[in-house]
Amino acid sequence: MGAMISRPNRDALRLLVAGPVTLVSTIHRGQPNMMTVAWHMPISLSPTLIAVAIHPGRLTHSFITATEQFVINIPTVDLIGPVHHAGLVSGRDIDKFATVGMEPEESSVVDAPRVAGCVAYVECQVRDRTSIGDHDLFFADIVSVSADDESFDGHWRVQVDAGRLLHHLGADRYAELARSYQAQLPGDEDES
Repeated sequence: MGAMISRPNRDALRLLVAGPVTLVSTIHRGQPNMMTVAWHMPISLSPTLIAVAIHPGRLTHSFITATEQFVINIPTVDLIGPVHHAGLVSGRDIDKFATVGMEPEESSVVDAPRVAGCVAYVECQVRDRTSIGDHDLFFADIVSVSADDESFDGHWRVQVDAGRLLHHLGADRYAELARSYQAQLPGDEDES
């Protein structure tokens, strides 16, 4: 192990990257939109709730505020270009789906579209919202979940191409998980 170096407080945000990069999709007045989001988290098992942090200046924030629904779309590393591009342009000025080369598709329950080509979708209905620092945290009920069976079988299958999720490291840097491990407690090996 190397030397322990003091880092700026803001680096804690990159140290604690929680999960895969997602595309949050919305629709308002017939205009579909999406944005790249890495700041999302599970917050309750019962009821099943998640939260996403979105800056009030983003079009996605306006659309979620107006409709109280969104879809979390989970892409694989194969979509790194469109995912990164979606985080750099605003849907206020362009058709973001067309610009980044992705297509909206109908969701199961909510009006917000899914992003075609992703390996999992979490459809959400906003329950509450609070302002924290320079972002708003949207708390949402999960109303529908679907996942590609080659990518996810109750756990992400990171060893196969279909399960290669994209993780944001900051700026234009991304990574993927390469292996999964199953923990065993003492005595577990005797039970098989």
